[in-house]
Amino acid sequence: MKLDVIIPFKDAEIHLPNICADLEKQNFKNFTVHFVSDHSIDDSLTYLDREFSFEHKIYESLEDGPGAARNLGITSSSNQYLLFIDADDRISPNYLSRFEQVAAATAPDIIECMYQSIDTDGNVISGTNLESFISPDDRFMALVYGDVPRLSWGKAYKRSHIENQNAYFPDNIHNGEDHIFLLKAYKGSAHIEIICEQLYSWIRHSHSLTNRAPTTKTVEDFVKVGELKAELLELTPSDTSVDEDKLLKFSRRTFKEARMLTSKIKSDSIDSEKLISELQSLIASSNTLDLVCETLRNDSTSYWQDIMA
Repeated sequence: MKLDVIIPFKDAEIHLPNICADLEKQNFKNFTVHFVSDHSIDDSLTYLDREFSFEHKIYESLEDGPGAARNLGITSSSNQYLLFIDADDRISPNYLSRFEQVAAATAPDIIECMYQSIDTDGNVISGTNLESFISPDDRFMALVYGDVPRLSWGKAYKRSHIENQNAYFPDNIHNGEDHIFLLKAYKGSAHIEIICEQLYSWIRHSHSLTNRAPTTKTVEDFVKVGELKAELLELTPSDTSVDEDKLLKFSRRTFKEARMLTSKIKSDSIDSEKLISELQSLIASSNTLDLVCETLRNDSTSYWQDIMA
């Protein structure tokens, strides 16, 4: 079996030597790495224009954002299983071999491994919660409610399953695009296998996208991702039959995440009042989120007042 590894990157010159070294140390050798540049302007492409011990290809994304780069990696590759790796992260030497072993044994739709989150000094910050990782609860709903990390890396996906589910990353969303891809991939009755080993290291850089100060784009993406989730869950005004319990739980989760975003805006942004006003306006004007808003207005929690007051 041959694997495809997809690595989107933007100005990753300082990180590429590390992940390339990890890939050269893999004890499983039958893979191709697809490096996809998201309009890099540093010397990343120059660094990649060399021989490695592994087969690799280089692409330039025509669209903007990490999701578009990952989509190009999906459509440009062809092997049975594909994996995403972020250019600034690290993997263990047996990372690919463990996924290949499970894929060869049971041919699941999705394979997951555990991870650890590390700061730039090598200190472990957090990692996979074993209890939730091995939980028998529905994986799709766990992703909706944030009970398991919404991360596209640390997993292998059967290509035929991704294609059948039309599981691609949404266009023009730079924050939360992983959530939508994963919900599409996990929706239905996907066959999932788990590897109870920490094989992936998420390096938490201060300049990474998740650590940057919120902007208007962050707010716009948050609302758009919420709308896409509501559509996937069939919790919009156009849906003929709505699960009220699911609607309540999803509505609370959506506004809980909005409250977290608001806190980050207040702490990190110099335009906090403007961004919070934009968030309120986008939520209030979203026809797709009408049921969510109506539910929270009449809810016993303080979420609606916390965000919209």
